[in-house]
Amino acid sequence: MFKKIDPSPDWLVYDNNPIMHQPIKDVTFPLTKEDEKVISKMISYVDASYEEKADKYNIKPGIGIAAIQIGYPKKIIYIHLDDKNGEHRYLMANPKILKESTMKMYLKNGEGCLSVKKNHKGLSIRKAIVWVKGIDLFTNKEIEVKASDLLAACFQHEIDHNNNQFYYHRINKNDPYHTESNWEKI
Repeated sequence: MFKKIDPSPDWLVYDNNPIMHQPIKDVTFPLTKEDEKVISKMISYVDASYEEKADKYNIKPGIGIAAIQIGYPKKIIYIHLDDKNGEHRYLMANPKILKESTMKMYLKNGEGCLSVKKNHKGLSIRKAIVWVKGIDLFTNKEIEVKASDLLAACFQHEIDHNNNQFYYHRINKNDPYHTESNWEKI
């Protein structure tokens, strides 16, 4: 259903493009041919990064992508990464954060985004643990995922795209590197 194709940097849409700020629609089923084509691009792009082939295809490496970043305003995200808990691979339609911890976290080196060219200095403050629900597009079943560490940050980052938000919206404008001692540093 989803075909691997050679990724292209031309697929990406950037934060200054009006499409990135329009409402994002829920996915309806069955998937359309256009849905499948966009999902194939999402998987191909991130998997090339995961397989360390970004240079080969001249693409900016990434661990996650939302359909809107390909210019497709539907709630689809794809994540493929390794962290201290192992390999994670999620292709999800209509993802929602059901619950989140009160504990906060941040990535010590800050965040980046495939759809942001300008470097925004500072730390994006996130929740340390999130519970995410959505339709797993590999199995076509509803799933719930409890995510922590890098995976939690990635889920929040990609779901933010479905709400027209970017990582730099979570940076403290007055004190971009503000942290508190009880926040988890990843």
